[in-house]
Amino acid sequence: MSHCARILLLDPDSAVTARITEDAANQSPGEARSIIVVEANDLATATRLLSQDSFDAAVVDLSLSDDDATSFVGEVERQFPGLVVVATTEHADEPAVARSCHLGAAGILVKPYGLPQLAALLRAPSADAGFSGTCAGVPTALLLTLHCQNGADGVLHLSCEATGSRPERRGSVHVAGGQPVHASTGSLTGAEAVHAMLAWPDAEATWLPGSTHSARTIVGRWEGLLVRGMPGEPSSELEDAVSMAYPEVIEKLSRLSQTQDVLGAFLLRHAEVITGRCTSGIDQDLAGRSLQRLAHVFHDVEAQPGEVPGREIQAIVGGMRLVLDRVGPVATGFQVGVLVRQAAPVCKSLRRLLRQVDRAFARAHKAHERKRSVRPTAGPGFAPDVAAVA
Repeated sequence: MSHCARILLLDPDSAVTARITEDAANQSPGEARSIIVVEANDLATATRLLSQDSFDAAVVDLSLSDDDATSFVGEVERQFPGLVVVATTEHADEPAVARSCHLGAAGILVKPYGLPQLAALLRAPSADAGFSGTCAGVPTALLLTLHCQNGADGVLHLSCEATGSRPERRGSVHVAGGQPVHASTGSLTGAEAVHAMLAWPDAEATWLPGSTHSARTIVGRWEGLLVRGMPGEPSSELEDAVSMAYPEVIEKLSRLSQTQDVLGAFLLRHAEVITGRCTSGIDQDLAGRSLQRLAHVFHDVEAQPGEVPGREIQAIVGGMRLVLDRVGPVATGFQVGVLVRQAAPVCKSLRRLLRQVDRAFARAHKAHERKRSVRPTAGPGFAPDVAAVA
C-alpha cells in the first residue's frame, strides 16, 4: 500500500469506527498519506459508500448478522472483485474463525485492535490467504510446519464435510510468531486437539493471517507438538534409543536435584517440562514455566542465521540462577534445566552429572545399534550429535 489506501470499515460499534478513523486522521507526517478510513455503522451506509467511492480494502465486524455480513461481502465482490476483506471479532473462537473463512476473509483481527495492526495485516503478503487443499494431497502437519517456520501470525482452519458415517468436523490452530498457542475442535483443546486434527483425512485447510490473542492452551515449541504428526518421519529409530535411555536419565536427574546448592532440576523436551522437582519453598510450577521461557530464548537464538548453536544458556533472577543445558542428540530436543543459588558457582558435580546424562543417551544409542545389527532388514540408524565425556 504505497499510495493513499482507502479502507471501508463496517462495524455496528460507533466507538470502534470513530477510534480507528481518528487514528488514521492523526497519523504522523510520514504516514499522513498512507491510510484513509471511511466508517460505516450499518449495512445501508456501507452499501451506499461502496457505490459512491473506490476502496483498497474492507473491514467487516462479525457482530453483524450472518445475512448482513454476507450481503456486505457480496456487494464488495460485485463492486470491486478481488478486494481484500478483513474480519474483526470480539473473540476468535471456532465459530468466528469458521465464519471468517465462509466469508472469504483474507485475515482476522481481535478487538481491540489499532490502526498499526490493521495496516500491518493489509501490507502483509496475501498469497497464503484463502490457501486450501486436501490433507490427502498435502499433509496437514506440513501445512502447519510451513507457517511455523515462516514465523507467521494467524489461524489454520480445518474442516471436513459430513459423510454417511461421521458428522461434519472443524477446528483451528492459532499461531503467534510461528508458534502454535491454541487449538480447538469440538470438546478438545491444546495439543490433544492438534493431534486429532492432524489425523483428519481429506480436510480443507484455510490460512487466515492475523492476530487472535487467544488464551494459551499449547506450551512448547511447534517441533515438539508435531514430532508425532509428520507422516513418514524417520523418528522411530531415535525414539527407540530415547526410550532405552529414559530410565537412567530420570535417575541422574533425581541425583542432580539433591546436589548441594541446587534448588530444582527439570527435564525438558522441545521447551516443554517433562518432569522435575524443587526444594521446599520454591514454586515448582513457576520454576518450570521460567525454564520453558528460557528454553524458547535458547531456540530463538539458535535459529538466527549463521549462529553457531551452543549447549547452554543462563539467566539470573533475584537470588537464583537458571541454567539450561542441552543433553543427548540434538534431534531429540532434550534439555536439563537447573535452579541454583546465585552466589553458588556452577559446580563441577553439576557439570559431571550433566555429562553423565549425555553418556546415558550415548550408551542407549550403542545398545540400540547392537540390537539392530542382528536384524538383516534394519535400515540405517541415526548418528547422535553428542560426544560422550569420559
